[in-house]
Amino acid sequence: MARTELEKKVKRQGKKRKHEVTKNPEHAASDDEVANKSLILAPQVDQQEVPTDKPAKRRHKESEVSATKKQSRKNQAEEQVATSGSDESLPQKPQKRKQVQDANETKKLKRSKTQENNSDEDDDVDSQPTAAQLKEAARPENAYAVVTVRQKKKQKHQQRLEAQKSQSSNKDAKVNKEYLLKWKESRQDWKFNKLRQISIQQTAFDVEKLDDELWPTALEYLASSQGAARSKISQLAEEVIQKLDKEGEKLEDEAERRKLIESTQYRRARDLLQSFD
Repeated sequence: MARTELEKKVKRQGKKRKHEVTKNPEHAASDDEVANKSLILAPQVDQQEVPTDKPAKRRHKESEVSATKKQSRKNQAEEQVATSGSDESLPQKPQKRKQVQDANETKKLKRSKTQENNSDEDDDVDSQPTAAQLKEAARPENAYAVVTVRQKKKQKHQQRLEAQKSQSSNKDAKVNKEYLLKWKESRQDWKFNKLRQISIQQTAFDVEKLDDELWPTALEYLASSQGAARSKISQLAEEVIQKLDKEGEKLEDEAERRKLIESTQYRRARDLLQSFD
């Protein structure tokens, strides 16, 4: 009984092979439908692939158009250069920030130079003599009184040098004063400076560079000099006295001689020599 029940069970149907498909018309029809669907889908796939090719063609066309435009622009620029004879019409690349700054600096320098040249030209124009001045200079007594433009420039240059010299001398006088006051009042913070010593020696007899209020301190400082510094300041004092004595001998008026002997230079030189005795 068990064997008969097992035999009665339905067996699984396996996959049918090709030679068996033709026997069953239903399966044949389904295969035809699959084939038709594949044929229908194939052109759709081709149609989908075609649009993907179009953008590539467009890009290629656009690149060709841009290349032709660039070539035409280049040709136009070359024609303009050939006609004008300069490269000013060519398109220039944007300059870097450093290059722009350098160009601005060069422009500023050029402007300053041109302004200086213009000011010199204005000075030359202003310094040119008028007709009345030329007529006055034509007289025989004024033959050597004409001042040329070059002489005026030399005079201006000399005035500038004198102004610079006076400024530097005023600065030296101020520094010398601070140096002497520090030597007198705070000796522990004072430091010896050879340049200050030489400057004080050279300006000791000048009232404008060393005033009378500071002279007692300067005299004390110079009197404390030793060695070569002492011999140098004594030599300078003797030269001042000899110079003033010679000038006094040339004077005939006794009052003028007295005035020369009582001058500040003579008095300071005499005080220095007496301090060394």
